[in-house]
Amino acid sequence: MSPEDYVIATKDVLTTSPVVQDWVSVTEMLLLDRGHFRVRITLTNGDFVEASEFFRIFKNQIEQQRYRYQWMDAKQKQLKKRWDNAPHFPHIESFPHHVHIGQDDNVGSSQMLGISGLIAVLEEELCL
Repeated sequence: MSPEDYVIATKDVLTTSPVVQDWVSVTEMLLLDRGHFRVRITLTNGDFVEASEFFRIFKNQIEQQRYRYQWMDAKQKQLKKRWDNAPHFPHIESFPHHVHIGQDDNVGSSQMLGISGLIAVLEEELCL
């Protein structure tokens, strides 16, 4: 898989998901073996999501090196959830992967999702 293939597949998920009303690519930087993809998403319930990933190709697989997926209300004032791998919470079992729920200081274990995995979680949480 190439960085371009990964971004094309991710865009396909964004375009076909029943939970995504609209999306716009903010950053798309692709090199031979790595990339950065950042997208802003409007969900069908009006909520806002911003997703950003720095990734590389390792053994023909995508490996997210740094990521942040932030889900907020439609007015972008209230955090619903934010998944990231910033190394701030070494006591969490899934370190460095974690999720902030409702507010920055409410942190729990998480797994690395990828943008496609994020969309699957949103579809499940919004019952679509």
